Amino acid sequence: MNSKSLSSLVRLNRQGPPSVLQYTKDSIADPQGNEVLIKQEAIALNFVDVLFRNGSFPLSNLPTIIGVEAAGTVEAVGPLAKKFKPGDRVGYFFSLGAYAERRLINEQELIAIPDDISFDQAASLMAKGMTARMLIKEAYPVQKNDIILVHAAAGGVGSLISRWAKALGATVIGTVGSSSKKEYALAHGIDHVITLDTEDLQESVYSFTKGKGIKAVFDGVGQATFNQSLVLLENGGTALLFGFSSGSPIIDRSLITSKNIKLIQPNLGSYLPDQESVKRSAKDVFDAFRSGILGEINPTIYSLSDAAKAHQDLESGLTKGSILFNINL
Repeated sequence: MNSKSLSSLVRLNRQGPPSVLQYTKDSIADPQGNEVLIKQEAIALNFVDVLFRNGSFPLSNLPTIIGVEAAGTVEAVGPLAKKFKPGDRVGYFFSLGAYAERRLINEQELIAIPDDISFDQAASLMAKGMTARMLIKEAYPVQKNDIILVHAAAGGVGSLISRWAKALGATVIGTVGSSSKKEYALAHGIDHVITLDTEDLQESVYSFTKGKGIKAVFDGVGQATFNQSLVLLENGGTALLFGFSSGSPIIDRSLITSKNIKLIQPNLGSYLPDQESVKRSAKDVFDAFRSGILGEINPTIYSLSDAAKAHQDLESGLTKGSILFNINL
């Protein structure tokens, strides 16, 4: 490998609006130590990328490359790397630096991608699928006949939570931000879809449940929905707050106490403390996909050079499901 090989990439020189994402090319060195050089075939856009870009998550070393998830092929390995060889299909689900045609990464951060899982499927499923699995199988093990509420049910994580919970026997109420996303959510098997731009959340939930309320709420939206959702929980219900796409909520602690609500703010890393747990989680996700539980994976695909537009579309609520960057568009 020529140490002066060029890689297309998106660089962040300062944090701010989508326009701060600059598409360029730069040289990439040979892998050292236990590094692996990957040619990336599919790069995921996750909402955490927005938080790194806009300054919600401070970055001390700028300029930098954001993005945390991708899948591709090993091109070269460092002299101490033992787990992978050139030609192996690999991916990762949380390692900053994904917005690039090629990248160097520690081999310990990689997951082997099975031959029957495409790069697009892997990059769509790893972070979002393992997050969904954590939420419904570990943070709150969904039981048959549970009535649950899933916010942003047309999104990448929300749609997977909904499908997997349905397979476990739950009744799923899902919310979407606009009526244009309702059919997409219904196609994921959700029992009742609430469009928040035209329908009242509390009225709709109580109408569907005949006043009973819900057993658990899965909220990756945050400020716009969380405290409203607490009202809808049965006494002793569970609130899972795992994202903040509308901002961080000021949590109504008095309501949590009065209704004996269990509040869980799970972090995926705490449920995946070692490589073996990562392997088990990834296997569960890939097995669920093979079995049909997670449905078809039909991501929205942008060119990496259009990263700024993709961020703008995601923040504007224009996207559905998984979003990927492709180098070759």
